[in-house]
Parts: sequence; structure tokens; C-alpha cells
Amino acid sequence: MKGPLEGALLHLQKGGVSIAPSLKRGLGYLALDPDGTVLSFVRFLAKARTPFLWITSDQPPASPDGGDILRVTTIRGIGNADPRRLQDIRAAATTFFDERGPGALVLDCLEPLILHSGVERVLRFVDDLHEETAMRNAFLVVFADPRGMNRRMIAWLERELDALPRDAEPAGVEDHLVV
Repeated sequence: MKGPLEGALLHLQKGGVSIAPSLKRGLGYLALDPDGTVLSFVRFLAKARTPFLWITSDQPPASPDGGDILRVTTIRGIGNADPRRLQDIRAAATTFFDERGPGALVLDCLEPLILHSGVERVLRFVDDLHEETAMRNAFLVVFADPRGMNRRMIAWLERELDALPRDAEPAGVEDHLVV
């Protein structure tokens, strides 16, 4: 794994595997990620058996085990959501929490959302997702490329969300490791 989260997941110490500090449930995190490390993070969530909903505009190679993918695109289809219909994407997140319990929302499609819905609506949308994850004792991780993003949006995200720590991992992974 290369990029900002490279050493983040697990590291060896005397006596076995050491777990890096966990993400705190109920919080939202921002990963300023120009290098596309979201796939590695999602795979880590899958390995940790943390339920997640990955909201992306990319065509993922395959759905990692334990997670759901919602593709944001103007193309109609099963598992797709229109970037102009933010309320449908929020409803999908709510349904995910209803069905799977507290888990993670991973959002890495801000650019197409802003293009189709505008900065103001997307700011409110991210705020709604953040509030939903806080109420559900889950966590939100927003990946954004600062090179292709509106400076105002980045400033708001930095103000409202905590920076994703370099040693970040989902809470509860300790229960799934055999040392």
C-alpha cells in the first residue's frame, strides 16, 4: 500500500502484532487524498470485518467482502445513485445503518456531487451524513483530492471533520485479530 495511509494499518512489535489507535465512533474524518488510497482503506475495513458503505463515482474492481458499494453516476442501474439526488444517497446511508448497524460510510465522490448539485447542497449533504453517523455511533470518512476541489469546500471539510490520522483503522479490529 502506498500513499498517506501506508504505515497506518498494522505494525509489528516484540510479541506480535500491535494495533494502531482506532478511529472514534461518532466522528467524521477527512483524508486529503490525491493518491487514491481509498481502495486500500476499504479493503482494510473488509479485512477488519467492519460493515461499510462505500459511496464512490469510480467503477470498483469488485465489492470487498463485508461492504456495500453505491456508485454515484448519471447512468441508471442497480447499485447506482444519481449525483443530483442527494436525498436518495442519504436514504441509502440510513438504510445501510438500519440493516447493518453501526459501521463506516466512506465517501470519495465529492467532485461529481458538486458538479451536479452545487457546493452549498453538497456541504449540507456531508453535514447530514456526519450527523447520521454520529447518531448511529458509526464513523464517516471523506476522501477528497485538494488539487481538484474547490478551496472553500476543502476549508469547510477541514473545519467540520477531523483529519484522518496516519495510523487510522476502524474500531473493533482488535476482536478479529489472532496473534
